[in-house]
Amino acid sequence: MNNIFNGAKKLCHFSKKLWLYKDAVIYEDQSGIKKVIKKSNNIDKLYNYLRSRGFDYIPLIEYYDENYYMYKYIDDINTPNEQKASDLINLYALLHNKTLYYKDVSIDEIKELYDYINNKIEYTLSYYENIIEEVENSIYISPSKYMLARNYSSIISCLNFCKIKLDKWYELSKERLKKRIVLLHNNPKITHVIRNDKKYLISWNNAYRDNPIYDFIKFYKNYYDKYDFCELYNEYIKKFPLLKDEKTLLFTILFIPDIINFNNCEIKNTLSVYSLFNYLFKTDKLFMENEAKDAKKQDNKIYEQKKDMESNT
Repeated sequence: MNNIFNGAKKLCHFSKKLWLYKDAVIYEDQSGIKKVIKKSNNIDKLYNYLRSRGFDYIPLIEYYDENYYMYKYIDDINTPNEQKASDLINLYALLHNKTLYYKDVSIDEIKELYDYINNKIEYTLSYYENIIEEVENSIYISPSKYMLARNYSSIISCLNFCKIKLDKWYELSKERLKKRIVLLHNNPKITHVIRNDKKYLISWNNAYRDNPIYDFIKFYKNYYDKYDFCELYNEYIKKFPLLKDEKTLLFTILFIPDIINFNNCEIKNTLSVYSLFNYLFKTDKLFMENEAKDAKKQDNKIYEQKKDMESNT
């Protein structure tokens, strides 16, 4: 960060005020106009591509060189976070529509992704099986691991569901041998949506091209407990309908539980276990309300386990 700060000092000879903000430098000139300076990362090519595809919800670059780029600071209108979440999902749907193309894929590529996800499922299953075995052989059980053991069947249910969905995705993908590719923003934070004369999407340094589901997955994992994702999911697929194989892969990945790294702070451990089952409950709700009509109903133990968990917390 010192490099960008020093670079901004050289670039802004007449600055009145200069300060660091996250991965950027903001400066104010003598007339009170603010600018944002960030590292370049070939951003000019990305912005040119976005505008060529009709996506202009990005700041206008005023200066660019091989090291830095600069744009006018955009004041954000005070907007409820729920509205910002809706703005972000709608911008993602528009971005994916504007940058969509089809790519041929080989069986080897499909198998490689299948093996990667399957290994993750197996590792997660093994990890929690070992913890449950440890709990069963313990004289004293910590509150966090007791809560985990009481609700362990939810993890098993989700992982079994993932295996079924993953096999289904593999069969669907083998039949098509094509993949939809979009530009992914890959930085889904509601603070990256700015409302002014129009909506702006900022912080493109992590952008890359891949399956459209990954922006939604990252957004969901960041905010699953803060916003109504049943509504946000519906907003997204109305404007950018997902194909059957994409939906199948989306929920396969979403249902894989995170690994909890237990430490010496039992309060944090208990909160982590609670968060894990809350995540699984909300993901099951998202699936049941939106996609279960066309699939066999998942074992609905998660709802019961959630109530049981809350009564024992």
